[in-house]
Amino acid sequence: MEKNILWQPLGKVCAFTGYRPAKMPFASESDPACVALKMRLKDEIYDAVAEGYTDFLCGMALGSDTWAAELVLEVQKTLSGIKEVHLHAYLPFARQDERWSAKSRRRYHKILSQCDSVTVLCEEYKPSCMETRNRAMVQRADRLIAVFDGKKGGTANTIRMAHEKGLELRILSPVPAQLVNPSADDVAQEPSAEIKLFD
Repeated sequence: MEKNILWQPLGKVCAFTGYRPAKMPFASESDPACVALKMRLKDEIYDAVAEGYTDFLCGMALGSDTWAAELVLEVQKTLSGIKEVHLHAYLPFARQDERWSAKSRRRYHKILSQCDSVTVLCEEYKPSCMETRNRAMVQRADRLIAVFDGKKGGTANTIRMAHEKGLELRILSPVPAQLVNPSADDVAQEPSAEIKLFD
């Protein structure tokens, strides 16, 4: 793991965005709906690798980001020696995990220790640092995989940024039965964007 290094992708770049645990429609990771969501996320990662994606960007928040990062590492291990798979952490500010539980902090640092690079966008917390992180990832990416079901907030804003840049969007509802229909309020409707909804 190296911090704030310049890296060049070997192929295409995929970024992740999604909800923290409080916005999820299930109470714990052991919930069958969460297990199913992780399986769908893993399928998306495998699909991306098959389509030439080599580098995956993660904002390292609790919830969706953590799961996506761990799944990229699983895929990386499975495909070692077969396909190039790299994980890059984009941290909104240094010591992002300072107020997390001890268990969450251990998990966070375990992931960071396995990343190919770590980029810290702000040394200290400021109100704009999350958006700065999200924008930086969107600028590097060719595809955005989002865990999203229409709630307003940072995930919706990141999808809007990705839409404006013309990225391919792969949107997964937290619960399969819920299909995502981004409204004009959440995503500016332009013909250049490709929004794919999955259950």
